[in-house]
Amino acid sequence: MKSNILKGFVVVLLFSALVAAGNAGAEQFVIGLSNFSLGNSWRVQMVEEAKYAASQHSDQVKELIVTEADGDISKQIADIEDLIAKKVDAILITAVNPKAMVPVVSKAMAAGIVVVDFDNLVYTDDITAHIIVDQKEFGRVQGDWLVKALDGKGKIVAFNGVKGTATSAERFEGAKSAFDQHPEIEIVQEVYAEWDYAKAKRAMETLLAAYPSLDGVWSQGGAMSEAVIEAYLERGLVPPPVTGEDGNGFLKIWKELRDSGKYPDFDSIAASMPTWCSAKALEVALAALTGKPYEKETIIPVPTITSENLDQYVKPDLPDSFWCNSQLPDEIVKKMFER
Repeated sequence: MKSNILKGFVVVLLFSALVAAGNAGAEQFVIGLSNFSLGNSWRVQMVEEAKYAASQHSDQVKELIVTEADGDISKQIADIEDLIAKKVDAILITAVNPKAMVPVVSKAMAAGIVVVDFDNLVYTDDITAHIIVDQKEFGRVQGDWLVKALDGKGKIVAFNGVKGTATSAERFEGAKSAFDQHPEIEIVQEVYAEWDYAKAKRAMETLLAAYPSLDGVWSQGGAMSEAVIEAYLERGLVPPPVTGEDGNGFLKIWKELRDSGKYPDFDSIAASMPTWCSAKALEVALAALTGKPYEKETIIPVPTITSENLDQYVKPDLPDSFWCNSQLPDEIVKKMFER
């Protein structure tokens, strides 16, 4: 009996030693994440999603180096060149400009580095993989809804994101594809508010002085939609139809207006750009590094939020700056807002 127990114990020890040896010998990678900006809460949460994903792959990810270019093309190019010089194994990139990053991405690829873009893409095929959200569809869905809400006619303002980025340009292109089919829809002004609450608030306050009777507002989202509505409410005005995104602040004010009874006709629509697209980019990069299959283009669906499913997304107990299409566990989210 003692002999059998001893043999079993030896087998367990041998198995444990083999597992430990296997883990010790597993290749670990240094990953760079080149972020063009931390200029809004979506981008902050997106970086946290990448960090969390890296922690979940700690057996493969030795280090995640995050750089931030503050919206500057030259700075982002320099950031990526620095990552190349550090001989990272992979670079995840969300680009400040879709064309300006092409040469430095080609340089990284020539150095044997895996490159995966996401969010704001680089317009090149000389890249390991693209993580794609169909931004034109994002804008078109919003545009179609606004056209329907206005019965195909009216004066509107368009709130865009960061000028020159692929995401902003493609969302507006999608919305325009809807508006252009209705000649009586007139865009009286385009604003680049960089998906930022304060910039959108100032812009809407100025616009209300010039256009006190707008029929609708097309906003790409971010905190811009929330700011637009609050500019109306602070002046005692009834907000017109306003499109949005899955920022918690916007969803909360939409729910409040809907449920208060004061604005029974107010409605909206929100598309969703998942903050976890950075985590998906990391997963694809790891697949490429370890010889596992991956797609050259991974398309992430864009959920649409309406009054019918608003309650499934809105988080009344979380701050306005939270983005509701997230994969972060509750404990990580809480730490984010303790800072």
